[in-house]
Amino acid sequence: MADPVIAASKPSLVTLVKGKTYLWCSCGLSARQPFCDGSHRSTEFEPKVFTCDADGDYLLCACKHTRNAPFCDGSHNNLSDSYEEASEDEILASAHLPITPRDSGATGKAVLDGGCYVRTLEPARLERRGNITYTSLIHPEDGARCLSLFHLNAHAGEPAVMAFPGSKVALFVLSGHGTLTISGKAFAIAAEQSAYISEEEAFAIEPDDSSSPLRVTLTICPERGSPEWHDRMPDNFDHAWFDRVFAVDPAKREAMADRFYQVLIDDRNGSADMTQFIGEVPCSRAALHRHLYEETITVLSGHGFMWTENARAEVQPGDVIFLPRRQQHSLECTSDSGMRLVGVFFPAGSPAVNY
Repeated sequence: MADPVIAASKPSLVTLVKGKTYLWCSCGLSARQPFCDGSHRSTEFEPKVFTCDADGDYLLCACKHTRNAPFCDGSHNNLSDSYEEASEDEILASAHLPITPRDSGATGKAVLDGGCYVRTLEPARLERRGNITYTSLIHPEDGARCLSLFHLNAHAGEPAVMAFPGSKVALFVLSGHGTLTISGKAFAIAAEQSAYISEEEAFAIEPDDSSSPLRVTLTICPERGSPEWHDRMPDNFDHAWFDRVFAVDPAKREAMADRFYQVLIDDRNGSADMTQFIGEVPCSRAALHRHLYEETITVLSGHGFMWTENARAEVQPGDVIFLPRRQQHSLECTSDSGMRLVGVFFPAGSPAVNY
């Protein structure tokens, strides 16, 4: 079969109506992209007929290489050997932008455009509950509508039992090793592993090394301002999702040109609403782009800048980034060794989908 024409290198953002039938152009020749105008009649291609399930905005494939027609699946990122980088004009136009400082000196928030921000942990904000010290880094009061993020240190001692009733939890271990108990079932956890906790479950974390805390992030969906604390561990583990701990595995990573990601948590292991992934970014500056999802990002290694239309902030290991839906942005890595990050976004999908 002949190759389709690449109508555009990014998907088309369209508003669709529930129950309405559409014809998506598969040949790439239509002048009504992403919809069919009959140009396929001289080719071997046929339009994709589909009916929309719900009112809303959707990203329809314009590169015509998606494996999930008519919807974008990120295949446009692999049309070249390198991820789309900022153009010379974009770099020159933003060269004058000053670096936005944190609001507490070396720590705190650097607020960018549209409610996007970078935050460096403020140790003075850590609260204590049993063997846990914790603080909120992304919070409904910060503008989050779907996700919250907490930094948590688990110390030696009687384990505190916490829960976020009605919300799913995506946990990621930043450093250390120990035991995660979810509603009575214990799992060994270590750095570079993630774990999923369902809506009605409670959990506790204990480090193996009494001299060093186990450091984790918790992303909560829907967002919650604070955890609930229980006097005892409930016995209500959800056996519908027996496997809960997932390891970073380079053999499972997927390519976006010269960038890579591995999905850790999604609907395949219980999380139908949010996706957690680990990403690898080479020394480069991405072109400005957008997502339809709200996202939390934690920088694991590497240095660089988070850019929005009219602002930028430095990022370093341990920093957290909050990205509202549709906010134009670009993450630049300035480290020769690259940058690694863990992200969580709502609604669930592929980290490769952007526009």
